[in-house]
Amino acid sequence: MKETLSGKRVLFVTGKGGVGKSILSAALGLSFRRAGHRPLLVEFYPDKRLGNIFNIKAQPYQETAIEKDFTYINISPADALAEYIRRQLVLDVISKFVINTKFYRHFSSTAPGLKELVAVGKLYDLEKKRDDEGTSLYDPIIVDAPQLGKFVPFIRTPRSVMDMFRIGPVRKEAEKVNGLILSNRCSVIMVSTPDEMAITEALEAKKELSSMSKPALSAIIVNMAVSNRISITDTGYYATRLQEIAGNQASRDGIMDAVKMFMTYATMEKKAVRGLNDAVQDIPVLTLPFIGMDDDELSIAESLSAHFDPLITGAP
Repeated sequence: MKETLSGKRVLFVTGKGGVGKSILSAALGLSFRRAGHRPLLVEFYPDKRLGNIFNIKAQPYQETAIEKDFTYINISPADALAEYIRRQLVLDVISKFVINTKFYRHFSSTAPGLKELVAVGKLYDLEKKRDDEGTSLYDPIIVDAPQLGKFVPFIRTPRSVMDMFRIGPVRKEAEKVNGLILSNRCSVIMVSTPDEMAITEALEAKKELSSMSKPALSAIIVNMAVSNRISITDTGYYATRLQEIAGNQASRDGIMDAVKMFMTYATMEKKAVRGLNDAVQDIPVLTLPFIGMDDDELSIAESLSAHFDPLITGAP
């Protein structure tokens, strides 16, 4: 698999609810860290899935170390807007006065797209951060982005704000954020499950993302594939093994019925994933195994993280 994520500065991980995008965001961060990068995991308030996965007791809007060179932040739109006001007014004493006024509270709750803009704008600020040697402080920024249905409006927020504000500081803020999103530094990773309906929806979402041209879709992750856990699809093999281990015919028949149902599902799953690969030959498809539900989420993320190495290092 060719190196697809190298050089990307901001990676948006999106997908339908329940596909495991938060765990995969964590796994991606672990993989980047193992490869010697300095990843930053981002989610938006009030979500706390990533924080809970790593058992981080962090306040919203505060960068918090997971471990050395591996950081987490939960971006609160309200805090992002307050920071924007402080930056515009320069003097902290004046900004505190403005933020505490009824006008500010009314404006911040009614101004279309403003909170969303400054929340996305925080990614711009984080991407610009450098250490004492001038090296990017975070490499890359991995965003546990909104679900598919909300992602496109979310990513289009700067453009929408630019259409509403023709001049002024809000327009300038939207322009700089939009410049980052439309650059080659940003990329989208879409997560799906291997069932036919989910893959059909993923292909429809790909068309919508493609209509934006940027940020580009760099990879599709098929998560929780049970067919990855089996290599033999001949039910006759299992029938022979059952003859050897099952104590009576009733037990063999009951187990064999379950095996046949599983094999049917696995065959349908493989067909759906194969169809996805055929439909998106220009985009890498990474199929991840179903790990199970008994392990804690961090253990699952750690188990899955190695599967991301080809996307990061380019290794086969």
